[in-house]
Amino acid sequence: MKNTKDSHLKLITQKGRFKMDCSLAIFSNEERAILEKYGHWFKALISGELEPYTEKQKLFIEAAKNERHPISIEEKTWFKYTKRKEIEEKHGHVLSSRPELKTDPFYSREGAKHLRKSQMSTMGKNHWA
Repeated sequence: MKNTKDSHLKLITQKGRFKMDCSLAIFSNEERAILEKYGHWFKALISGELEPYTEKQKLFIEAAKNERHPISIEEKTWFKYTKRKEIEEKHGHVLSSRPELKTDPFYSREGAKHLRKSQMSTMGKNHWA
């Protein structure tokens, strides 16, 4: 594909809205909007489907390939998205499970209530004596 602004815009238009396939909970509205609008374009730049024609695009690719730290909002957002996907792929089973509280046979809610009652009654008796 030619490396012109038109070819880049054509790809963005053809692909449409980018669907994020990870949890959206950690993304701000601004980050979501960036990914939805430019996600396909970011992928095309990184994969080589499109070649960069500006310095900013070249810097984006470097940041995406971990050759330098992300600086721009686009670089940071893409970095956050790809790292979130990695975490979910590795630990998705843990992220989607709900923690279960185990009861402690030594110390229970009922035991705590009973202890509090006995302390209050003892305090009340000694306080007025």
